[in-house]
Amino acid sequence: MDFFRSGLSPSPSNRRRAVEENDNSQEDESADNQDRNQFSYYFMLRTGKVLDLNIPQQTKNFIFRVRGSKEDINIRSKEVQMFYSFMTKKIKNFPYFEGWKQESIDDVVVGMERFVMVNIYANVFNPPSDREKNDAIDCKIRSLHWILPKHLDFTLPSDNENSDRQLALAQYYLLELNKKRSPHDKIACIVLCCKALHDLFNLAHDKAAGADELLPMLIYTIIVAAPPNLYATTQYIDRFLPPEALTSGETGYNFTNICCALQFLENISPDKLSLSPEEFDHFMEGHSSHLEEALSTKFASGLLDNINRVKECEDKVRQLQSYHDKLRNNTEQLQVDITKHKAEVHKSLSEMRAKFSSLEEEMAKLLTS
Repeated sequence: MDFFRSGLSPSPSNRRRAVEENDNSQEDESADNQDRNQFSYYFMLRTGKVLDLNIPQQTKNFIFRVRGSKEDINIRSKEVQMFYSFMTKKIKNFPYFEGWKQESIDDVVVGMERFVMVNIYANVFNPPSDREKNDAIDCKIRSLHWILPKHLDFTLPSDNENSDRQLALAQYYLLELNKKRSPHDKIACIVLCCKALHDLFNLAHDKAAGADELLPMLIYTIIVAAPPNLYATTQYIDRFLPPEALTSGETGYNFTNICCALQFLENISPDKLSLSPEEFDHFMEGHSSHLEEALSTKFASGLLDNINRVKECEDKVRQLQSYHDKLRNNTEQLQVDITKHKAEVHKSLSEMRAKFSSLEEEMAKLLTS
């Protein structure tokens, strides 16, 4: 494949000449060159260094290749991972990185990965092979709005401003998942969501939460927030985040937890909840007599607050629209008044000119008589 043909790095003199040419022609550079060098600009902003000129072109070629590919999503995933590996070696062998800390080089590599994924996101996120299952799980999660913490065998902390904040944060980060395009940014939202739940548990019990405590809280957070495309998101992360990021550490642990929570919700049954099969069927049929109780729980308080804020925002929007309409009407009336006043001024001036001309004629007659 084209992107595995590694060219030689430019010599120092060539690099200097490239920098000078870039400085001299920056203002009149064509749109095509700007697109070709987009990654170069990104790289320079991140590092203050000029990148090997082969790297941005190879990156652009690869992005266009994936965009035009009709291959199965798993094949495209393997190609992306191979490109990561190829480009990571090329970046790490770049001469300017000599003496850099490994963390700084890793940051540049992650920047390259983000750049690639943001540009191919629309072509690889939630492919046709995932959509039916993704939509079914989204629908299933929304149908479980009646579930309370007691059904998952955990209790919420007492009324506390800090705990409410952590609950709201956990929901917020789950909802942010669908707005992010890079797998790095999506997994960061999952980590922050789990961190908020860990902090919540610590506030309630003054100790760290283990997997047995975190999982039911995470399941309930997913039910309350109902983030769209959650299955598609986990598949996207699994396919396109570098494998080493998910094999160990905090990131891997939290990703495993959200996958387990999703599997639990997909295969939920009465024996997994603290209620009878009859109650389960009753609630699944829509007879949620305790919905008010569900909405009044502290865990859902963030949701209620958000609903109230939305209503407040809608009222403010209506007020602003009313003010806008009044301002527009006043502006139109002012334009009419200005036009009318302008016409009156012109008329007065014309009358004054006529009177002045008449006076001039009378003065001329008197002077000649």
